[in-house]
Amino acid sequence: TKGEKFEGIAMITVLDEAVISNVTPAQGAQTGENKKPTISADIVNAGADASVTMTVNGAKVNAAYPDGKVTYTPAAAMADGRVTVTVTVKRADNKETSKTWSFTIGEATFQRYFGQLHSHTQYSDGAGSLESALEYVGNLPESANVDFVAFTDHSNYFDKSGAANPEGALYDMTKATEYSQQTWKSYKDAVAAFNEANAGKMVAIAGFEMTWSGGPGHINTFNTPGIVSRNNTTLNDKTKDAGLQDYYNLLSQTEGLDSISQFNHPGTAYGTFDGFRDYGPQYDRVMQLMEVFGEPGTEYLSEYFEALDAGWHLAPTNNQDNHKGRWGNANDARDVIITDDFSEAGIYEAIRAMRMYSTEDKNLELTYTVNGLMMGSSITEIPDKLNVEVTVNDPDASDSIAKVEVV
Repeated sequence: TKGEKFEGIAMITVLDEAVISNVTPAQGAQTGENKKPTISADIVNAGADASVTMTVNGAKVNAAYPDGKVTYTPAAAMADGRVTVTVTVKRADNKETSKTWSFTIGEATFQRYFGQLHSHTQYSDGAGSLESALEYVGNLPESANVDFVAFTDHSNYFDKSGAANPEGALYDMTKATEYSQQTWKSYKDAVAAFNEANAGKMVAIAGFEMTWSGGPGHINTFNTPGIVSRNNTTLNDKTKDAGLQDYYNLLSQTEGLDSISQFNHPGTAYGTFDGFRDYGPQYDRVMQLMEVFGEPGTEYLSEYFEALDAGWHLAPTNNQDNHKGRWGNANDARDVIITDDFSEAGIYEAIRAMRMYSTEDKNLELTYTVNGLMMGSSITEIPDKLNVEVTVNDPDASDSIAKVEVV
């Protein structure tokens, strides 16, 4: 409720679960010469008699848990490469919370991958079948500089107003209608088959666009087992944007913490999300992205700054929102993701870490660090000063960089 004024009674959503934070080594960190780093995380709101476990690259380790901090230091030097850690807290009331993060022993090799996170096919209101769209992106020339494309058809085409999926279908498609199960499976299967055939060359992503027609706005959601839509009357409740808040709450459930969501084109044409005033930490962690540019000639920088001022932590994107084909290269706008794992899972991990940037140039190379931390990092303690380092390059001989601004 920070910054909010109200009279009478206000209903406040409180997320009562253990919180895992301040992980070391930090998400995306590189340990350099330190091959035996202390792996740790702070834990609060775990209550008494909580069970705390840690796995390192899938193997359970004997971690200590004194005074609200779980720690583990390997006895022997670890091999160079990527390390994935999961800490799980199970409270006495059986509420369970997990946090997974990755870092690199030694030096990591991060690369930039260019692509799109918003497009449509004939599954909803786009032109061209999904199969033709996948064939198109698979045959894009190297000069297009497109490494990944997400297909995000409107979710209200995947169920029907007279037979809407319940909220629980987002995580368990057995609760969905038979029609929705078959349609969603066909969509996901086509993308999975493409990725298997094009591993290492191109990544396709299957998501959906949750829309509130005449309501608060549109949201792209990725990496959920199932699908829901505005055909669900609870999620479509526009009274004080109750449906939007219900959707935030749905994404905030434990099952949804691996999902990825994006605020789409937040302007007056489609909705401004009530000025982003619903900010809360539980919502912030499931909303990672926001379009700052969209269809040609549209920009949402003022809305982006409004969201950041409200407290949201959002990586900027620049999407084509393709409805007329030319998936991925309809213009030169690109989302750029920085990862050492070029796969669907690696892209999601980079988005959660906000290692990405938005550009209207199809091959602009940008890197910046603040106090040695990569873009997207959180600075958790107030430093004496900020050391900002920026490198920017455009490989095209005809393009030149005139100015760099740090806001």
